[in-house]
Amino acid sequence: MPAHPLSPRVVLLSWLVAAALWPLAWWGIAIAQALGVLVTGGNWIGVAVPLGAQPWALVNEPGIAFASSRAALWAYWLAPLCVPALIALLGPWLLPAPARGWFGELAVFHLAFASAALGLAWAPPLGVADGPAAGLLRFWKIEPSHVIAIAAVVAAVSVQGAVVRLTARWWAAPGGPRRGRRLRTAFVHGVMPALGWAAVAALAGWPPSERSLQLLAVVLVGALVAGFLWVPGSPLRRFERPEPKTLLRAAAVAVLVAAAALWAGAPAGGQARALLWGAPGETNNVRTEMVRIPLTRPRAPAAPPAPSAPGS
Repeated sequence: MPAHPLSPRVVLLSWLVAAALWPLAWWGIAIAQALGVLVTGGNWIGVAVPLGAQPWALVNEPGIAFASSRAALWAYWLAPLCVPALIALLGPWLLPAPARGWFGELAVFHLAFASAALGLAWAPPLGVADGPAAGLLRFWKIEPSHVIAIAAVVAAVSVQGAVVRLTARWWAAPGGPRRGRRLRTAFVHGVMPALGWAAVAALAGWPPSERSLQLLAVVLVGALVAGFLWVPGSPLRRFERPEPKTLLRAAAVAVLVAAAALWAGAPAGGQARALLWGAPGETNNVRTEMVRIPLTRPRAPAAPPAPSAPGS
């Protein structure tokens, strides 16, 4: 039987997918920065992904003056902003309708929505003191207020596509995508996970960032505006209700990812955890206040050479 976006199983599956993909979108900010540094010749040695502070790719930079170089402008400072923007803007329009039904469709929605809400709204204000916004000001004289304003506008615009794509699934139900249905869909699938993220970050021990909450509110209003204004076209295929085994698999993945995100993202002594799998070099960017957590075993000391036999 075809299901619509507010069918109980679809809503449950959506929240499970959100529990898995919102942390991945958050980690993606650091991954984007890490890949940029790798392209420019640096080494990726770890991550810091606190839920309520700026995510960082922990790297050994290619040189002492790397942070002020033109390569760093795009690869290091702008990558954490541009990559989420591209995913949020283009994902809902370019990714095809998945063959696996609701699971894939909800994954597209949450990947795009979380990229906008976290990468362009939640994170930029957290980087004003020490992050991309601070680096752009220090090395390129770009005011943080300009960075935050542009990110907020792009975020509010980009969530339109995610909401329009998901509300198109109402054509499977009698009456189609009426305005009230579209608004409820935007609220249940987009607004509620975003509010959940803010609540989890606060409960984990991070002081709420007023500016991050304000920008997140701008994005959520943009999602509701999308539900209010846009009538989507009809999709090519209709999705059946998610099967129980799909819900169980999604729940298992959600629990694992959410547990990892809470462990990595909770503060340690009030500071972010630096998860390191490589050795920091002379040009590393690991902040001194971070709590370093090695993810590799220390090398065992080499055994001393056996004494040589007398007369040998």
